[in-house]
Order: sequence, then structure tokens, then C-alpha cells
Amino acid sequence: MPQTTTHLICAPALRCPATVTALHAQPGHWVHGDAPLVSLDADGAPVVVHAPAAGTVASFVVSVNDTVDSDELLLMMEIEEEDSDWLALIDGLPPACAVTPTASSPQTGDILQVTRAAAALAARLGVDLSQVNPEAGGLINEAVVERWVRQALGR
Repeated sequence: MPQTTTHLICAPALRCPATVTALHAQPGHWVHGDAPLVSLDADGAPVVVHAPAAGTVASFVVSVNDTVDSDELLLMMEIEEEDSDWLALIDGLPPACAVTPTASSPQTGDILQVTRAAAALAARLGVDLSQVNPEAGGLINEAVVERWVRQALGR
């Protein structure tokens, strides 16, 4: 059975703040891959943010006339992932919510940073990032997520 994951669609790298000029889809609507989703005006230069793949627009977190910066969250999409056999490897693991936090998990008030690539990988793999031990300085990147998955799989 195909699985869907929530993809966070963010503004691209911009030289200056941009204004949202149009939303090209509605929440709940299905869009093709590469369909225009949001139009921005970055100091007179038009920028269009496209769908990374076919899927359903879940919700927008911006509105027309909002100002956004580089990498700011614009919307969320539910995208159907291709079937693969890698999920068979995790049969028998406890659900992410049932895993007991470790002593080195960040405490309230600590700063935790997650790279966009690590968040995307964790979403695709169903990894609960609250269970992942960050590197020194509180950073969770792709390598940290991959290491956690390998340890969880007993490799």
C-alpha cells in the first residue's frame, strides 16, 4: 500500500525578503509534480515555487501579501512515496512514541537545530527526531539521522 509523507515546502534562497503575490492551489487539491504553488516578488524579480512531486496540498502557512525570507516555510504537501522494500527491515521495532528517551536527549531550554535535509530524511523514514541524539552543539543532520536508523535496525 503506498504511503504518503508530509513535505515542507519552503521559500528558495533569496537575496532579500520577498512578498507573496499568489497562491496557485487550494488546500486539499491534488497537484502535478512541478506545478506552480506560490508566486513571490523578490525586489521586482518574480520567483515561482513549484511542487517537488505530485501530491495533495495540505495547508498554506502564508497568505498573499505576506513577507517571507529565504528557507521560510510556505506550505505543506502530502506526497505519495514509491513502494520499496526497505520498510520490511524495520518490522519488529517499537513505534517511535514507545521508545524511551535517552539521558542525552535535549532538555527543556536547550537549543536543537535540525537541517532541512535531515528533517526530510526523518519524515521519509518515519523517524521521531525527539529520539535522535544530536551532535555536539545540538545539530541533527542527515548523517545523525542515518546513524540513528542503523542503530535502531541493529547494524
